[in-house]
Amino acid sequence: MVADPVTVGRRFFEEFLGKGQWAAAGEILAPDIVMHHPSSPTPVTGAGTVQGFLSAFRGGFPDMQMTVEDAFANGEKAAVRWRMRGAHTGDLFGIAPTGKQVNVAGISVLRVVNGKIVEDWVAEDTMGLMQQLGVIPQPS
Repeated sequence: MVADPVTVGRRFFEEFLGKGQWAAAGEILAPDIVMHHPSSPTPVTGAGTVQGFLSAFRGGFPDMQMTVEDAFANGEKAAVRWRMRGAHTGDLFGIAPTGKQVNVAGISVLRVVNGKIVEDWVAEDTMGLMQQLGVIPQPS
């Protein structure tokens, strides 16, 4: 039986990214997945590239906890509202570890075909993340 989009979305955030269970990639990601992420100037394409991108992000927050706060589907699309918490103790795309705790909210719209994510549109509070890390000043 093919998993519904909400179940696939929950697995993506809670297991794959949240726990770093990269072995689940073949079960969750379509080989030709396209991820539209605000921190990448061009779409991230291909399961291996997406996994590498997310692995690098998780490398900045080895204790990362992902919480799915809400999820619903309409046809082959699922909207997943999530929250990421963790300590910045590893390199994050060239940002040296700060040791600071972060709490970042986001939402992803996933398109799921035959039980695998083929497309992911990500909207996250990147500005808030950078402010929490001290890379960008907090408003006064």
